Amino acid sequence: MVLCLLALPVLLVLGIFSVKYRRLAKDALHCLSRTVTFRKCESGLDDRIRAGITGSILKFSPSIARIVYQNYKLLSWLFVILMVWSAYASSVGFYNYYYYGNCNGPESTGFCLFDPTGQNTKLSDAGVGAQKEIVLPSLEADDPIIGGSNASLTIIEFGCYSCPYTKKAEPTVAEVLEYYKGRVNVQFKNFPIPHHNMSFYAALAADCALEQGVYKPYHDALFAQQEFLTNSSLRVIAGNLGLNTTEFEACLAGEKFKDEIESDRQMGIRAGVAGTPTFFINGQKIVGPKPFKTFKTVIDEELKNV
Repeated sequence: MVLCLLALPVLLVLGIFSVKYRRLAKDALHCLSRTVTFRKCESGLDDRIRAGITGSILKFSPSIARIVYQNYKLLSWLFVILMVWSAYASSVGFYNYYYYGNCNGPESTGFCLFDPTGQNTKLSDAGVGAQKEIVLPSLEADDPIIGGSNASLTIIEFGCYSCPYTKKAEPTVAEVLEYYKGRVNVQFKNFPIPHHNMSFYAALAADCALEQGVYKPYHDALFAQQEFLTNSSLRVIAGNLGLNTTEFEACLAGEKFKDEIESDRQMGIRAGVAGTPTFFINGQKIVGPKPFKTFKTVIDEELKNV
């Protein structure tokens, strides 16, 4: 019966192309139906499968063939367990991919069979070690809010202006804000990645723009010109957006918000941020530039509790 159970799905597929395998599939199904109703299987398919497998192995190793023949029931049950586990793991992976964009859930950056390129899980590694005790991040009055100030739910994003994956997440963030207009907003916290060029100075420039009340346009411009950021371009952007360039220059040159940026970074490290972008929606974490449906699943769940 066990071998019939293992063989049935294979025979059903092969039966699409061959009458021979359709007959075998019918035998396997008949054997299973009799067995589950506590009747003896009369087809002999189990024995034929065992003999065929043992005969194939016998050509290469008589000793292994003998072991297989003597323990075929035990081996068959092991394969059944593996098959059931594989089906379960695949179902869980597919469910997670459908709802979260990754086989292993929104927090994972591991390999996913349904996303072999990893486009939904890539992030810029900050080179930070794992934290023994996780402390969830909190909203701060001195950090910028993107979206309506009276929203019921605030997403905390740890991002880097020089990180291509943070940039890749920007359209999704915009889609979230548009879809939940007035109900959800985002607080962006600087998490500069040391090996990214201009990462720290871009964060400084964004905070200098925030000081003059021109944060969002400057934030967008930094991502739009990400590949071309230089010390000079940071100042050009400020001038194009109508900032007081004298004040901006003094703010940038004096690294006025250096401590604020480091405070954000340390908050992220304590929260278990390993790279950018990383999002926190109350207690739930989303890692990488996940698709809109990932955010929607988590946000809808959290809005129920607001």
